[in-house]
Amino acid sequence: MRRRTATARRSLSLLVWEGAYANVFIVLTGGAFLTGMAILLGANDLVLGVLAAAPFLMQSAQLLSPYVFTIPESNKDRVASTLAASRMVWLAVVPLLLFSGGWRLYVLLGVVVLSSLLTMVSTPAWLSWMANAVPARLRGRFFSRRNAAVAVTTLLGTVLGSLLLDWTREMKAEALGFAAIVGVASVGALLAWRAMRKLPNGRGRTVGHDPARPDLLAPVKDKSFRRLLGVFAVWNGAIGLSAAFFAPHMLLNLRMSFFLIGLYTCATALVAVISSRAWGRLLDRFGSRAVLNLCAAGIGLTPLIWLFPTRTFLWILIPEAVYSGLLWAGFNLAAFTLPLDRSPRENRTIYLSVFAAVTGFAFFLGSLAAGFGAESLQNWSLSLAGFTFVNYHVLFVCSALVRIMAAVLIKSFREPADVRLPVVVQLMGYAVLKRMSLGRQILPFAVEAVSSNHESNTTEQRK
Repeated sequence: MRRRTATARRSLSLLVWEGAYANVFIVLTGGAFLTGMAILLGANDLVLGVLAAAPFLMQSAQLLSPYVFTIPESNKDRVASTLAASRMVWLAVVPLLLFSGGWRLYVLLGVVVLSSLLTMVSTPAWLSWMANAVPARLRGRFFSRRNAAVAVTTLLGTVLGSLLLDWTREMKAEALGFAAIVGVASVGALLAWRAMRKLPNGRGRTVGHDPARPDLLAPVKDKSFRRLLGVFAVWNGAIGLSAAFFAPHMLLNLRMSFFLIGLYTCATALVAVISSRAWGRLLDRFGSRAVLNLCAAGIGLTPLIWLFPTRTFLWILIPEAVYSGLLWAGFNLAAFTLPLDRSPRENRTIYLSVFAAVTGFAFFLGSLAAGFGAESLQNWSLSLAGFTFVNYHVLFVCSALVRIMAAVLIKSFREPADVRLPVVVQLMGYAVLKRMSLGRQILPFAVEAVSSNHESNTTEQRK
């Protein structure tokens, strides 16, 4: 019994470290780092849109997962190796940065596509493997620990990577800076693979359904789920209209350093961490629809805030980071649970795979359209009331309009117990202030341990 408990604890610890190491790779090969690398290699707005959209288009590869990984717990090495390959392919970018020529951009795009394809094929199997590895009674505390580790590596990776790039920029050696960052990301990928290889095999549970007879049309035939697909397709298309162009707008138009962009990213992530547990309580109490209504309506206005920052007027991004981090934390949590609630347990793998494929393709179309639009309007500008508006601002306005339209569609969802939004807003404010005053979100895993000890001591006293 003691040996089994020790093995379980070691497995959970390895999963925490795996998440931290993998996140180093994710942070350093995405976001502003990927955008800056693409711009260095000569990417135009169309290519930037395609680079941002490619991982979402590859979400359709999740439909292949049931055929490749039928029993991931007994196929541990295959899952781990596929995820490792999806990350190690980035090593091809290191020598790429030391050469010259327009062909390098196409190689970078190929690396992003291949990496995303391998990641998406293995994601459902990895999630199922993790779900079976973590006992249900420990999932709350475990994911608090894992999320805290991920948050720490996000902060460290973003800040240190940004400082390195700013320093190499000043030294006129930006390509070497990006090569070093990709090298560090690859080390993180190797450490994550090593942690995964040390995990024990599972108990041989099959994931989802019989791969010989998958009914890929079942989610489309389901009226309730079909409506969900349509609404989130519109939403993801709206997000795709602007998502790829916030980073280039900060780099090219606002002339922000990588360090300032990193601080903005870290602030948004920190707010999301602080507010996530409060959103979880609201979600449990009022359901997905009420939280989605509030967050979608607020997020719809976010791109409009980006009409006002200038090179000498950047402070407005501080409240924007708080506003975005708060609302996206609630939206992502509710959007994650809604497809789970609307899909039948016996065929959930297919439902979620189709959901990922449809919404990912919608994002791809939105981002591709934005790339064409930004490229065709690259020489357009308008001066009004002391502000100069460029092609990216047009995308931000279009995205806001379509987001608001999608938010209206989300409001049409029905749940058994609808709650008025003012009540949710009031309780959300109280919950966030309470959590911040207690400091529970700074080290959630430590607080959980203290709370558990306190509860056990109280129980003993009562006895």
